[in-house]
Amino acid sequence: MVDRGFEKVLIIPNVGKPGIDEMVATVSRWLESRGLQRLVLDTDADRLAGEHDGISVESARSLADLAVVLGGDGTVLHAVDVLWGGEVPLVGINIGKMGFLTAGEVHQAEQVLEEILAGRYYVSERIPVGCTVEGGGSTAEYRALNEVVIGKLVRERLIHLSTYINGEFFMRYSGDGLIVSSATGSTAYSLSAGGPIVTPSLVCFLLTPICAHMLFSRPIVLDSRDRVTVVVEEKPERLALSIDGREDVEVPPGASIDFHTLDWRVKILELEGSSFYQTLRRKFMGPPPDEPERGESCSPI
Repeated sequence: MVDRGFEKVLIIPNVGKPGIDEMVATVSRWLESRGLQRLVLDTDADRLAGEHDGISVESARSLADLAVVLGGDGTVLHAVDVLWGGEVPLVGINIGKMGFLTAGEVHQAEQVLEEILAGRYYVSERIPVGCTVEGGGSTAEYRALNEVVIGKLVRERLIHLSTYINGEFFMRYSGDGLIVSSATGSTAYSLSAGGPIVTPSLVCFLLTPICAHMLFSRPIVLDSRDRVTVVVEEKPERLALSIDGREDVEVPPGASIDFHTLDWRVKILELEGSSFYQTLRRKFMGPPPDEPERGESCSPI
C-alpha cells in the first residue's frame, strides 16, 4: 500500500554524473505512474535535459514530503544542506563510490522506492555537528553532517592547536589539523585519519588528529553534551575550515573555534532488514561468507 504521506517527491540529482538525465527521467516516470508529484530544484532544472519546472530551495523545504537523492555520499551531504532545518526525510540511491548514506545502488532504484512507498522502512536520525568561529571582530556559524576539519593553508608548516573540553584544558596538538566529526562521519575522513568507526545511532561526536607530530595522538569519542574549544598557539597561523568537503573558509587570525552537536536531526530513510553493520561489512569487506545456522558452532580456522 502506498504511503500517502509521500505525495510530493523532490529529486536531488548529481547533475554532473554521466547518464543523470536518463536516470532523473526514469525516476520521474516511475513516481508519476504511481500518482506522485515530482519536484526539482530550479538550479538543477537549468542543468538537466528535458522540461523541468524548478522550484526554490525555500519552496522545496515546505512542499516536499520526501527527497530522493541520486548520487553518492557527497550528493547526500548537499541534499542535507538544501533541506537543512526542515522536516523532509531523504533516501539515497547510490551512483557514486562508497554510498554509506544511501539505501541502495542505482540498479535497485525502483525496488528501493517501492519499499519506501509501501512503508517498509525506518527513519535513521543523524546528529550533525556545528561550530562557532569568533575572531576578526565577527562571529560565524557552520554546520555539517559528517565533519568539520581544521586544516593548514601553508603545507610545509605544522599548526599548534590547544583544545579545551567544557572549558578545561585537554590537549595540545601539533600536526596537520583536527577533524571534529559526528558519529555518521566516523566512516568518512576521520576513518582515514585513524579514527574509530562509530554506529550512527550513538549520541556522540569525535575528535581525530591529522598526522599528529607527537607521541600521543589518539582520537577521542566525546559525549554529545560536551563542547570543544580550539585555539591557535604561538603566533597566529593561517588556518581553514572545511565543512563536509563542500565549503572552505579561512579562519581569522587569533580566532577561537567552538564545536558542539546540534539539536536538529537529519532524517535518512533505511529499508527494513538493513543495518549499519551490514552496510559496513558490504562496503569495506565484501559479501559475507556462508554462515552457519543459528545455534551451530563455527569450525576453527
